[in-house]
Amino acid sequence: MALPPKVTRRTFLMLSFLLASILPDLPVLEAQAQAGRVGRVTRLDLPRFVSLKASKARLRVGPGVQYPVKWEYLAPNIPLEVIAEFGNWRRVRDWTSAEGWMYHTLLAGRRTAVVSPWRAGVTSLRRYPSAHASIPASLESGVFVEVEDCSGTWCKVQIKGAELEGYIQQIALWGVYPGEVVR
Repeated sequence: MALPPKVTRRTFLMLSFLLASILPDLPVLEAQAQAGRVGRVTRLDLPRFVSLKASKARLRVGPGVQYPVKWEYLAPNIPLEVIAEFGNWRRVRDWTSAEGWMYHTLLAGRRTAVVSPWRAGVTSLRRYPSAHASIPASLESGVFVEVEDCSGTWCKVQIKGAELEGYIQQIALWGVYPGEVVR
């Protein structure tokens, strides 16, 4: 027995509404499922740190140019944490906890970090990876550094423009994980 046309239309409208409300959330649901694994697109670890390659980049609300811009970055070498992948888009987080989607070609594998963004004050840049090494500079919270390598406890960093190089305790950097070895 066939359903009356009104019931069929009503059912169709309800199903259409239900699908329309779920579809925009699919990239977010997939992103949440990827945490702590490898990306389906790149097969690289998730989460992982990268840096901004472009001197101008837009952070979007969703994975596509049809989504509104949430934030615009105006400098290269900013550290970002990739937390999900969806096609050519990467869901990233910055040191302020701002999250959004960025096109993959705007990102680079080169490692950068922010010095102690979670606290005020200075962090010592040491000549050698030791708490007893001399201090050629004290770096203010929020200074950007290029990461050359990390042992798991100390990172060798450079500050371009100031022509400084030295070691910072790894726990004082946002852009490397505690205990992570970077080569």
